[in-house]
This record gives sequence, C-alpha cells and structure tokens, in this order.
Amino acid sequence: MRTWGFLTNHAHVLIQIARNPRSTVREVALATGITERAAHAVLKDLREAGIIIAQRNGRQNVYRVDPGALANHPHWAASGMEIPRALIEATLRGLGRVAQEAANRAELQATPV
Repeated sequence: MRTWGFLTNHAHVLIQIARNPRSTVREVALATGITERAAHAVLKDLREAGIIIAQRNGRQNVYRVDPGALANHPHWAASGMEIPRALIEATLRGLGRVAQEAANRAELQATPV
C-alpha cells in the first residue's frame, strides 16, 4: 500500500517552526522527514511569501510565523479550488496552540526547580 498524507512539506515545515522557532535547517529536515536541501527551499518559499520572518540571533535564525500573511496567502490549495474560510481559521488557531504549547514547555524547562 502506498504511503501518503494530507499535509504538504510546506505545512510540515510551518508546524515545526511553530513548535520550535529556533530550529536549524537540519532540525527542520529531520523533524519533517525531508532532505536539508528541500527544507531550505521550503523555508525560502515561506520567507519570500512573508509567512515566516527570519531574524538572525548570532549564527542562528529565529523564525516567527505571521498569521496574517498565512491567512491571506492565495495558495492554500495546489488548484484553484476555494478553501473554506472556516478551515483557514481553524488552521491558524491550531498553529497558535502548537506555538503556545511549545512556549509553555520551554518556559517550564527554563524555570529552576
């Protein structure tokens, strides 16, 4: 049986960035199951679309997802099919929860016992 999934590589990378904004290209590739070259290309696509913003912090990029740019991105589907607004809004809420859970975990780990 063939393996397939509903989410594109772009969606997987976006989820990884929401989980860990300090992910390196290698970490993105490992987490999403794509090559480093593919991860770099997807990150470039997302940056060029304004969906993620990269800010240098020393030798590393720290990424931030721009929900407005993602909500207004014209290519939610590979075809011209219209994606229901409710699905877009649910996606944005889900990404927000993923990012908040990651931030909460990081805060707990940073808190001295």
